Amino acid sequence: MTLSDRIERTMVLPAPRQRVWEAITKPEQLAHWFGVVSDMDFRVGGAIHFTWKNEPCPYTGRIEVIEEPHRFAFRWPSYAISYAIGHPKVTFAAAPNTLVEITLEDLAEGTQLTLVESGFASLPQPIPAGEAYQDNQRGWQACLSALHAYLQSQVEAV
Repeated sequence: MTLSDRIERTMVLPAPRQRVWEAITKPEQLAHWFGVVSDMDFRVGGAIHFTWKNEPCPYTGRIEVIEEPHRFAFRWPSYAISYAIGHPKVTFAAAPNTLVEITLEDLAEGTQLTLVESGFASLPQPIPAGEAYQDNQRGWQACLSALHAYLQSQVEAV
């Protein structure tokens, strides 16, 4: 089986682009649909720390692109927690990573969000890249559905 290098999802969200931008870049809003962001240095090169229930430690990423309100990208470790735990010589900060890019485009019915996570094919052999890909594919499906529901609930509350 050939491993795909990228996950790509596109969806239309029921909110203006600026509102979606805030939902994907503000830590207090990310907590409603993605996971808790315990800390974010919101600048290119800044760190971003994600935590989820049942995870042994936070995923630490690095912000790569901020083009408000159009494009946001960050790198984060892929499957690094289980890999680093099993390989004590690998520091969490040095763990292999993937790139997550989110772009937003105005549409008459709301905002089109395109998410691309890439870099799975270049993960080193000891990391089960196929498992990382499948796990993240399922994760993005759930998270983007939660983002849609979060934004929809805010539209309905107005």
